[in-house]
Amino acid sequence: MEIKIVMASVTLAQMSTLGTDEPITLPKAFLEALASDETSHCILILAPSNKIIRLIPTASNEVIKVKINIGKLSPDFLRQMGSIFIRLGIKTLYSTGLCFTQDSCVYEGYIDSIELENVTKDEIKEEFIGIEGVSSVDIDVLTI
Repeated sequence: MEIKIVMASVTLAQMSTLGTDEPITLPKAFLEALASDETSHCILILAPSNKIIRLIPTASNEVIKVKINIGKLSPDFLRQMGSIFIRLGIKTLYSTGLCFTQDSCVYEGYIDSIELENVTKDEIKEEFIGIEGVSSVDIDVLTI
């Protein structure tokens, strides 16, 4: 008797051509894998430094981008930032972690607006600007 081992795929992949003349279309299998009653939109995020594009399904057609500019990184920054997200009951779709550029340290996080039922953008800004070492907080609204 022969035993056949079937390995499940972890990822889906397809080659495509990069160019400005033709848009890249997602294959049907990708869309089926992304389909959900809870998600009807998505955000595309490109990290130019490593050229990785992320496509993240969202429940709403609006995402909030929180950019925290850090003048002087305190040893407690990540703990304080994490406790703010927990206290406000906010889950991020994606975050960059701490990114050090030539002159600064930056954190960027993306939040589905459905997460903001009990908190305003101004409250989020006030909370993060209160962390030691944060020089500014920018909030952008991305919509379709």
